[in-house]
Amino acid sequence: MIDAATLTQIWNQHASRLLLVARSIAGPGRTPLAEDAVQEAYVILAVQDKLPNDPLAWLVCVVRNQILQSIRSGVRRDLRESILTNKPWFEPDLHEKLDAEDVTTAMMKLSSPGREIIVMHLWGEMSFDSIGEVLEISRATAHRRYTAGMQILRQQFSGDRDPQSMRACNE
Repeated sequence: MIDAATLTQIWNQHASRLLLVARSIAGPGRTPLAEDAVQEAYVILAVQDKLPNDPLAWLVCVVRNQILQSIRSGVRRDLRESILTNKPWFEPDLHEKLDAEDVTTAMMKLSSPGREIIVMHLWGEMSFDSIGEVLEISRATAHRRYTAGMQILRQQFSGDRDPQSMRACNE
């Protein structure tokens, strides 16, 4: 580990220049990212066994890698989130009478176990035995909740509402 006095000296010599370089790498509007990368670089430097030959060059390399990794990670996260949040659960089918958003809304009204069982069985093509193992319930319970959930969905789209069947799916 590098001693505190040496780290302090390197900080005093290079921190302001390193932050400028980090801001140029990160780009406009990403000052917190640049500041975090500089701080992380000094933390990484502190645990090194020996001081690099050119500490500033070493720090710039670490900062650059930190920033690029963070930007790539953010891009991937944003892509995943946009895919998941901007699409309904079901793709609309022109031949079907049901609207994908309406079905998604109706599914969200079901209890979590009932909704999960329907999705696992219909779209995941899982057997009730497999669903029972995943949810740690019996095959019969999985089937009963699936049937109750489907009955609720049918009633919601036919306009007929039976409170007792809703309770069966939510158990």
